[in-house]
Amino acid sequence: METEGRAGGPGLGPWPDQHIHRGLSRRLLFRRRFLLQLPRIVAHRLRDRHRPATFVSMMGGVGDLVNFFPTLAALARIRPVEMATGGYPAAALVRNNPHVSRIFSPFLYKPHRESHRRLITRVLSPLYERVLLLELHDRNWWRAGRHISEVYAAACGCPAPQRGAVYLSQENRRKAAAWVEEAGLGGFIFVTQLVRLRRARFRSWPLRHYHALYRLLQDRVGLPVVVDTFGSEAVDVPAPCMRAPAVDIMTMAAIIERARLFIGTDSGLTHVAAALGRPTVAVHLGYPPENSGPLGDNVTLVRQRVPFSEPAETSPEEVAEAVVSALAGF
Repeated sequence: METEGRAGGPGLGPWPDQHIHRGLSRRLLFRRRFLLQLPRIVAHRLRDRHRPATFVSMMGGVGDLVNFFPTLAALARIRPVEMATGGYPAAALVRNNPHVSRIFSPFLYKPHRESHRRLITRVLSPLYERVLLLELHDRNWWRAGRHISEVYAAACGCPAPQRGAVYLSQENRRKAAAWVEEAGLGGFIFVTQLVRLRRARFRSWPLRHYHALYRLLQDRVGLPVVVDTFGSEAVDVPAPCMRAPAVDIMTMAAIIERARLFIGTDSGLTHVAAALGRPTVAVHLGYPPENSGPLGDNVTLVRQRVPFSEPAETSPEEVAEAVVSALAGF
């Protein structure tokens, strides 16, 4: 499996030729890594063929996995589930899931390439009771108006979940408690500051909006603000905000579990917060929230007036008002 860790920023560094080589390697190998896993899976099943199992593949993002886990639990009540997924952080989430009997990682292919799907299915179908490849291969899936978790659940023959699931260990919670205590935090607001201008810009809130929101929160709420910038192209965090620690995703989830409220765009940690039952203000940009919004009882949506419109049109004032309302109701 891949080594777990939270990398730093996305800067290219001083060796452009190295990055050209990496780009070529990524194009040639990255989405073909399932070819390295198939022999391992076959060898395992031949040794354990007397034991019926379901094979599930989901490379997906963190949010996809979190919202799929209740469906996975339903599958595991019928027969053991062996799951193939991507590298970190997907593998970390799946590894903590008690309903997965075996994990194969990294398992990556091109969902839109029928030859990849056909090869995986033909090789594994004789060895498993069911083979479920849940990566979306229809680029227009969202036009049907169904939530992505409902699409996955229907493919598995299960009811759609009402809330996601995250499985935290005692060690995850111990590390989170130690950091919160060391930081001197009681109640706090957790924010994911995710600014992406080179990719997925239609889902990226501007840095100036985040900073304006921090000022509004300081004036109106008075709680400390912890900011995570992992994966963001803009990592500036103004005082008096506190930067989140550089920890693995499961420890970060346990820190979020201790927050009074969470704020984020349509990113993995937003789905984590909603699944953990924390009051969550989701600044939903891009796809309609009916397709990919966080699932949970304590979610407040700040939605665009028109999906895929300019992200900057969603104002910090709107978000601050949603935060005040959510805190008052919890």
